[in-house]
Order: sequence, then C-alpha cells, then structure tokens
Amino acid sequence: MSVEGAQKAINAGAQGIVVSNHGGRVLDGTPATASVLEEIADQFKGQVKIIVDGGIRSGLDVFKALALGADAVIIARPFVNMIYGNGEQGVEAYVQQLGQELENTMMMTGVSSLKEISKKNIYK
Repeated sequence: MSVEGAQKAINAGAQGIVVSNHGGRVLDGTPATASVLEEIADQFKGQVKIIVDGGIRSGLDVFKALALGADAVIIARPFVNMIYGNGEQGVEAYVQQLGQELENTMMMTGVSSLKEISKKNIYK
C-alpha cells in the first residue's frame, strides 16, 4: 500500500507485488488501492509485476486499474457471491459480464489492445 512497502518486497527478492488493502477491513481508514496504485506503479513498473486487489467489481474497474499501472487484477469476493448465487453458471455469467464491460470501455476510449491502455485513457 506504499512505495516503501513495495521497495521492501523488491529488496527481499519479490518478482511481483500485490497492492491490497485486504478489503479495507483490516485497519480503519485504509486508503483504496486505486489511490496508491499509480504512485507505486510509477516507481516500480517494469521492475516487478504489479497486481492490484480490492474493490474491483467491473470491467471498467479493470480498465482503470490497468491504466493506473497494474499488470493484472485480482477479483475475489464477487466470484464467491456468484458461486453461492448460481454456481458454475453464476461464475460464467460474471466472467462474460466483466469481459463485455472491459471491451465496451476499450471501444469507448479508442483502445484496441490491453497494452494500449494508459493513464491518458482515464480521467482522475
């Protein structure tokens, strides 16, 4: 959740880092991962894989995380809800929804590949 924390992981030999606030439930007042991701990515992009977790629920959220510098995202809780709600069909529907939302966002921003997604494609 900080440049300093990421640096410690890299110094310890990490090949990747996960920017995560553990759902914001661990410490009151913990910032959203999106609010710290850009600073961490600006410092370490290309040195390690940067994965972000926390609050990502839609394809638009995935797009924003990639634009802020994430190499990948983790989505967990919504999948648990889908499994309990409708099992395999729920998970499949959610995956389809995420893909369609991401594709729509890419089309609306004039981006044709994931590699083209950058900060210039989002408003802060």
